[in-house]
Order: sequence, then C-alpha cells, then structure tokens
Amino acid sequence: MDVLDLSKLSLAELQAGYNDLRIDPVEVMEITFDQIERVNEELTALYDLRRDASLAAAKEAARRFRDGAPKGPLDGVPVSIKDSVNASGMVWRHGSKIHGDGIVATVDSPPVAKLKAAGAIIFGKGTMPDFGLSGSGVSSCYGIVRNPWGKSWNPGGSSAGAGASLAAGIGMMSVGTDIAGSVRLPSSHCGLATIKPTQGMIAHTPASDVRSPGPMVRHAADLEAYLRILGGVQAADRFSVPVTEPERGFGEATVAVYGEFGFGPSVEPAVRQTLESAEATMARLVRRVVKGSNHFDFDAILPMEDSFKLRGWREYASVPQAMRANTPAEILAWFTEAEGWDGDRIARFEAGIAQGVAQANALFVDADFLLTPVMPVVNFPVTERGPDPLNPLRHCTFTAPFNQSGHPAAAICAGFDARGLPVGVQIVGKRFDDIRLCRLAAALETEIRGDGWQLRDWPLVPRE
Repeated sequence: MDVLDLSKLSLAELQAGYNDLRIDPVEVMEITFDQIERVNEELTALYDLRRDASLAAAKEAARRFRDGAPKGPLDGVPVSIKDSVNASGMVWRHGSKIHGDGIVATVDSPPVAKLKAAGAIIFGKGTMPDFGLSGSGVSSCYGIVRNPWGKSWNPGGSSAGAGASLAAGIGMMSVGTDIAGSVRLPSSHCGLATIKPTQGMIAHTPASDVRSPGPMVRHAADLEAYLRILGGVQAADRFSVPVTEPERGFGEATVAVYGEFGFGPSVEPAVRQTLESAEATMARLVRRVVKGSNHFDFDAILPMEDSFKLRGWREYASVPQAMRANTPAEILAWFTEAEGWDGDRIARFEAGIAQGVAQANALFVDADFLLTPVMPVVNFPVTERGPDPLNPLRHCTFTAPFNQSGHPAAAICAGFDARGLPVGVQIVGKRFDDIRLCRLAAALETEIRGDGWQLRDWPLVPRE
C-alpha cells in the first residue's frame, strides 16, 4: 500500500482490511506521517503532530486486531482535529498570534472523547485563520495554508488545514467546526465531503446554538458512520440532541434547487453549471426535483455578519492589552466597530437573524431537501481572506443561514472548473433528518462519479 491506495479507501474498506488483517494499522500510520513529511511544510496544514505516540497507538491497535478484539469502530483509524477543538495535552491557538503560545487543553472536547472511545488515533491538529472569522487559510499564527489542488488558490476556511491535509491524502477524517460554513467551504475548495449536522447532534464545548463540529472526509459514503460515532447527547453541551433514525428513504423526497437566495454576490458561471449538472443527476435519485421559489426578501447575511463582528471583538477584548497588537489589521478593521455597540444595536441584528431563520424555514415548505451551491465563487487567491477582503464572510450566503436555523447541511464535490479546481454543491435537510441527508449526499456523489466526470487522483503532490 502507498498513500495513493490509502487515499482511495473508504472507511468501511479500511475497517474491513484491518479486521481480516490485510491492512496493518502501523503501515497506515507510517504512510500518513511519510505524507505529512512530504507535503506539510508547503501546505502549512497541520501542527502539534504526534508521530511517536501515534505509531505506538497503531501498534496497540494492530495487536488488538490480531487478537480479534478491536477497541471500537475506529480502532487504528488516523484522524486529525481542528485547532479550535480541544484535546487534552494538545495546543489551542484559535489561529491567531493574539493567543501567544496558545493554551494546552486539560479536558477533551466531546468530539475528541467520542473519537478516543472509538479507538481513533488523533495524530495532529489542523491549522485555521485568526479567530475562525474568515473563510480562508490566512493566519497570523501559522501563515498561509495552501490548497493542494493549486498552491496559489485558497483552501477555504475556517477548517483550512483539515481541507488541505485531507485533499493531500493525510488521515481518513478531520473534525472541523462550522459557524458560517467552516466545514462546507473548505470541502468545496478542496474536493471533499462533509456535514454540518442538525445543531447539537454532534456535541461541543463551550455550548453554542450556532457553532457545530462536523466530520470532513474524502468520500461521502463515510459521513453516516462518523456522524453516528460522534453524535448524541452529552451533558457538557446543553444544546446536544440524539442522532435520530430516518422514517423512510430519500427516494420519495422532493428536492428544491436554489441557484440564488435573493441576496449576496452573483454566482459564477462554473458554479452555476456545476449546480445544473448536479440537479440533473439528483433527478435520477428522488421522486421530484423542483425550482425553489421561496426566496429571502432582505439581505440576510448582514445581521449574521454583525454577530460575527461582535464575536471577534469579544475575543479580542478578552486577551491582555499587550497581546492585542498581534491582531491582523484587516480583521481588526472589520470587527472593531462592535466595540461601541449598545444593547439596542445588538437587539437589532438579533431580530434580523430571527427574521432570516424564519425565511430559511420557509424554504422547506414544499421540499424535503434543498440543493444549492456551497458558495458563489469557485475559489480566490491563497493570500486573501475572502473574495471581498474587506468583508471576509460575504461569500457565506448559501451556508451561514443554516447555522442560524440549525438545519443539517452536507457538501460534496460535484465537478471541476476549467482550471482543475473543485466545485462543491450543498444539500440541506430538515432538522433531525441527518442520516437520510448523509445517504442522499453519498448517493449523489456516487452517481456523479459514475457519470464519468473529471474523476482524478487526489493531489498527493501539491500542484502549482
């Protein structure tokens, strides 16, 4: 086996290989770290790497498989976690020099606790942009995270290192977090699959009603298994909810297609063409595909942007004065207006968010699922914090509404543009319909790949 072979394996195929002793967890971990050594310096995707501990854990997993007694469903499976996901003994920096040397976690976050209980081997952490407040890989702490599909192009964010490393064949899954699209955007940029679940279905700390962890993978067929392992109620997250079983399959579903929501940047032709192709393929999987008609009647991203600005200001203000000078000027200029906001100003944007949630709910009046772009652009330069550098989350118009509304949303790679850059589509489900959403996403990906689209190997040697 080599890294190309490993990159093509689904989780089920890897598990089967472990169980019948055709695949050695130690070899898998050696391949993983060999690829890290080969590409990570130029991608800036991973940090806090644990080679010795990971190899030791892989040897223990190999012994358990030989004994016929694996620890759990992810025994020996190499995974990474995002900077912002705490794991005991690993460093949290939130992507920014403002936090100095970072904080060494003393408690496992709920996703990490679930991974460890299932036997997964957490080999390192993924880099991210400052505060998680841009859909990019630009970080004052780590530098520039590069996309292996083209190093001059952005990997997306804020789960930037996860996207870049997985596309380069490193690990089987990475736990990212999503507050405005932060697992879906890098999945689209990097040709991956992911799900932001129903809010609370994967618990996290500190508890949030908008931020959700989500598994990022190379193959959508893996999403359901990871959701089941990571999901469920945990006392530490008061918003956590159980993983629910679907009452029926997706074959009788109605899917509404939205090429725009009535606000936000215009959609690039390559994105629109990819959506149209995915729509035609979707029609073979479900009972009915219709054009969505219940658009937003205001610019729903604006109140969300205000909430992100307030979040940024509060993080900035929480650190000692001497450290604040490390904040990137562009990010500071974007959120500093929140310094003087009073209760009335905050109440206005909260009312706007509530209005947006109501209108997001209305999109499902005559549909079981929505099919949309992930973002209006294919990509943007690696050195930029967004297509609009002055407004780093403006391109989250298709993703951010569903963080606020709590709907589950999956992203898959649906094609490539003329430059060979991946283009994703988003499938959104009703709340608590996550399992059926995972199955529909996997079926759509399988159909698209079976259509003979530009299927290609992962960029295991990063491309110029």
